[in-house]
Amino acid sequence: MTKRILALLLAVCAACALLALPASAGGANTAVQAAVMLGALDGGQDAAAPLTRGQLAELLAAFSPYRGSAGGAGSLFADVAGDSEAAPAIRTAVGQGWMSGYSDGTFRPDDPVTLEGGCAAALNLLGYDVTTLSGSFPDAQLNKARALGLRDGIAAKQGDTLTIAEGAQLVYNALTAPTAEGEVYGSTLGFAVADGQVDISSVLLEDVEGPFVAAGGDPLPFEPAAVYRNDEAAAAAALAPYDVYYYNRNARTLWVYTAKAAGRVTAVSPSASAPASVTVAGTAYTIGTSEAASALSSLNGGGVGQVVTLLLGMDDEVVRVLTGEAADQVFYGVVQSSSRSLTEANGADVRQAVTVACTDGVTRTVSVDKSLSLPAGWLVEITVDENGESVRAIDEKQTSGLFSADGTALGGMALAADVEILDTTGEGMAGTVRPSRLAGVTLSGGDVRYYTTNEAGEIDRLILDNVTGDLWTYGLLDDARNLTDAAAAAIDGTDAAAGGTGGSLSSLADSILPSTSDILYGIIDGSILSTFWESLTSSPSSIASWALSAAADNTSGLLSSLLGWLGEGASYVCTIDGENATLNTAVKYPVVAGGIAVGKNASGTVTSMRQLAPVLIDALGAASAMSGGERYDTADDMQVYLWYGGQYFATTLAQVNAEDYYLIGWRDAMGCAAGGKIRVLVAVKR
Repeated sequence: MTKRILALLLAVCAACALLALPASAGGANTAVQAAVMLGALDGGQDAAAPLTRGQLAELLAAFSPYRGSAGGAGSLFADVAGDSEAAPAIRTAVGQGWMSGYSDGTFRPDDPVTLEGGCAAALNLLGYDVTTLSGSFPDAQLNKARALGLRDGIAAKQGDTLTIAEGAQLVYNALTAPTAEGEVYGSTLGFAVADGQVDISSVLLEDVEGPFVAAGGDPLPFEPAAVYRNDEAAAAAALAPYDVYYYNRNARTLWVYTAKAAGRVTAVSPSASAPASVTVAGTAYTIGTSEAASALSSLNGGGVGQVVTLLLGMDDEVVRVLTGEAADQVFYGVVQSSSRSLTEANGADVRQAVTVACTDGVTRTVSVDKSLSLPAGWLVEITVDENGESVRAIDEKQTSGLFSADGTALGGMALAADVEILDTTGEGMAGTVRPSRLAGVTLSGGDVRYYTTNEAGEIDRLILDNVTGDLWTYGLLDDARNLTDAAAAAIDGTDAAAGGTGGSLSSLADSILPSTSDILYGIIDGSILSTFWESLTSSPSSIASWALSAAADNTSGLLSSLLGWLGEGASYVCTIDGENATLNTAVKYPVVAGGIAVGKNASGTVTSMRQLAPVLIDALGAASAMSGGERYDTADDMQVYLWYGGQYFATTLAQVNAEDYYLIGWRDAMGCAAGGKIRVLVAVKR
């Protein structure tokens, strides 16, 4: 449901972008968006144009219980054609007493609406008897409208003509106003109203038509103004066979979904005869249509054991089930894990399951021959046909070149409109990538692990090798002094038990290892140079060398103990995504304090750890930061912290600036082609 609402709201914004709003009407956007989605306005109208009586009738009908069922056949007025677009709304508005015609039998639908005329109609919509209001027209109507909040956000004064945007604002304000019976008007329509805000998403979803399954070249009942393919904005509205699509006529918006799940059905629930969900390739899907439920029902020969391809729509609901040759599919991806377990279905035996992250963003678990060896990180191909599922390892297939700025080509090869891109690591970590994420990036042959092309010769699947840097976990490390405490105490205790003085290593570690404050203020005042930082954190042996030179006058036995500690495991105390975390590792990594990147495998085990590079930031932009005249991109999910009193406090970018705080950015400098972004920002108040 979340994905559906998000896609719908994106469409609202796209549709409303077609309406020309004056610069001063920014606050009317929500009202205009609601009016578009409810069918009272369309993308061809100028929201700054004068509001007419016919348009007011359409707004009133759209924001009423008669939305979608306004009026009836014919017209009540000589100047309103029975087949005109506004006729049903005018008939409803007059029939319900919200508006009235003139004594000469006309409605005058093209006449402009004044502020007082609009307020009188809105009060009628709320059920108020204007004859009982204190005062006479128009003061009585204007005062009551102001008291109810109907005039909020409207600049027009008595006698002024309302704009279309102001008319939308007027009826939108009515949603949060009390009716004559004391109820919140929007609540009577089924809208969720709380704290003066209206959540209309659930009601707006009723106007989305679908799902439909394309047969190829399907005509639409309108020319789309906005197209979303798999919830991403797209330029083309062409439908391919088996595409699942939805549309909203009012917003002139089309949603297309191409996701598929293929394999053998391993479970249905709650019953075989009336399934509501189905499990294929280790993932459970909700069945969204009666047609799909029927195809998977045991009453029709479907269900567990059946080889199928599921066509998925919004929220990954199953829309249709393909069987036979139509179900044949091929998927490509990287192995995340494999496991063997005992099965006793036909006597004791071993079953092996392989989990694969595929280019379409779906993680599939497939049963394979128990003798196969498919380690994490391997490239594989999953084939689904009438015989079931099979997995085989594939060799790398590389290409290279500049990824175009518009995300439509790689080197000399065009990308398909629905290209699937997967970034991976050798440990089996994987994540899908939008083409725009790679815009302007040059990929070497080693950056591309595999690709396929469609019938048009366009790249339709692309598997990358740690290109974005987004597969690492980023955070902040507590300083190395704290890391040494437990180990130093243990070594000192052993030394004392053997007749030594004890306590020497703790003092040594404390004197030669920097604290977080040392590092942060060293970056701020320039005493820690980037070249020194990079050499220090290049490897554990570099830290050991530094410790050796810093403690040359200490005993060799203590230095030996410290060097031994550097080669053992550790527990790293970190702050990641605003939460405290302790990472236990079998070896030590070249990290001291501040920003770090943590590499993990698919099971969550730490496999590597790298120090991020510090940057003292001079100025912040919308998605970038400046340091000494050099520009650095900031990650979309950049973490922001305030450092105070030896502790990191999670905050937001809006709460810090370069004037009142020293800003230290920690960026990944691990050589990822599309990396180099600032992943963590630390603010130190000046």
